[in-house]
Amino acid sequence: MNSVVVSLTTESGYRASEVIADLRNAAETLYFPMKLVGFWDVRANVHLCPQEERRHPCTHETKGPEAIDSYAAGLARDRKASLEVVFPHAEVRLFLA
Repeated sequence: MNSVVVSLTTESGYRASEVIADLRNAAETLYFPMKLVGFWDVRANVHLCPQEERRHPCTHETKGPEAIDSYAAGLARDRKASLEVVFPHAEVRLFLA
């Protein structure tokens, strides 16, 4: 899977949005016509889980890079995700297909 890091830096007192909906809009605008198929919020340890949507137990409950790698591989397989957009300031990863 390809990966892009969107790093936002500023010398003022302003901070970029950390709201997932805002980050989704930015990623989908930058990489149109791709659409969001999953996300992982590292700080809150929350993700859009395909297993839970099918009413199966989540297999991504562990923390750390292994869980994120497993999640990304699952999205690539199940939802044809091909691009990971990382927003380090928000500690959020969006997956697009």
